[in-house]
Amino acid sequence: MQTKNTALILFLLVAVALGTSTSNAYAQVPAPATPDLVEAQVREYFADIPVMIEIARCESKFRQFTDAGNVLRGGYNGGMIGVFQFYERVHSSRAQTLGYDLATVDGNLAYARHLYDQSGTQPWNSSRACFKTTRTPAPLPPATAQTVELTDAQLLEKIALLEQLISLLKTLLALQQK
Repeated sequence: MQTKNTALILFLLVAVALGTSTSNAYAQVPAPATPDLVEAQVREYFADIPVMIEIARCESKFRQFTDAGNVLRGGYNGGMIGVFQFYERVHSSRAQTLGYDLATVDGNLAYARHLYDQSGTQPWNSSRACFKTTRTPAPLPPATAQTVELTDAQLLEKIALLEQLISLLKTLLALQQK
């Protein structure tokens, strides 16, 4: 009996020394966000872009997780993920490159804002009938300059096209002056 007590005391001393609690060993993983919590987060995050709130409602009914706590997957063969239902095969690597995890609420929302900034509502055209009929969407923000990385070959191709356009415009101007 004394051996068991000594072992228990030794265990408790080690646990205290390591700064852990014996109850932490059995701590539960926090429950995933409920649709109500996700909706509140979406509404706050996209307060400046109301159409994105409607898109989240249409795509997932503000669900990032299933009732069982798994990440929501929908669409063809379950290939869509999260509250904004991104097609994972298309968007996952790009999102990861930008530092967004589509399996989390924060990552899904941040990537949705990134896509909206790049393309407006176009990435969600397949659900347009839903979000266009429920509320008048906010106008798209004014165009802003964006940095686009191009290869040298792409730049040379664009320069050649611009040179052709300038030449055609000069020809048109010369014809109009005659």
